[in-house]
Amino acid sequence: MTIACNLHKIAPSKTTFQRRWGILDFALAQLALIFMPGIIWANIDAKYGAGPKPQQSVLIMRAFLFGMATYSALFLIYSVCGQDFGYASLASDPKKVDLFKLKDEIAWSIPLSFLLSIGWLYVVNNQLLARFVHWIKASQRYGDEDVWSFTLNSSDAAVEYVHFRDLENGYIFAGWVRAYSENEGNRELLLRDVIVYDDKGTKISTSPRLYISRAKNNIWMEFPYNKEGYKDDNEKTNNSRGN
Repeated sequence: MTIACNLHKIAPSKTTFQRRWGILDFALAQLALIFMPGIIWANIDAKYGAGPKPQQSVLIMRAFLFGMATYSALFLIYSVCGQDFGYASLASDPKKVDLFKLKDEIAWSIPLSFLLSIGWLYVVNNQLLARFVHWIKASQRYGDEDVWSFTLNSSDAAVEYVHFRDLENGYIFAGWVRAYSENEGNRELLLRDVIVYDDKGTKISTSPRLYISRAKNNIWMEFPYNKEGYKDDNEKTNNSRGN
């Protein structure tokens, strides 16, 4: 009899169980709301941002942080406009999770995350934060991206025209960088208005587009362009740098 009474005291009551279940529902609802716009932002950043594609664990963490940033910005917008942010009223009663109360916040978070991701890409791809840090002389580093990404993502005209040397086959590919990408083992490059030379500098052929893929430890690339103008046959045949 004594043991039964003690077990009754230890076991959670129905009310306690319902309260805990309600809190769990609320926590899951919070995560769902945060990740919804965050996943959009994180995927855009992974596809078009600087540096290699992040690992799955990093992508999930970024989705959470970007989602938090989206709702923080949305809260500020609501505050400036004098509107009630529905999430605050929902948080006051975690036992009753009603996502319908947040229909406006959810609807606005999607396009807001897209706009914020575009602004984020502009800041990252133009190294605005790195430039500010360099300007105040706080650091000379350019973040975690490697030299390949930093160089080809630069807006400097000197890195837009390259001589890519294929030492194994004895070719030199001269052209404008149209696009680039990277993965764990290879580096990819798309050149336009390309002139192909042999290792003696004799012109072999021309091509409007040329795709190159090489192991990242087997690349020799030169940047002959300067503001006075590069001395190349391509200058005679193509004075425009447009697409």
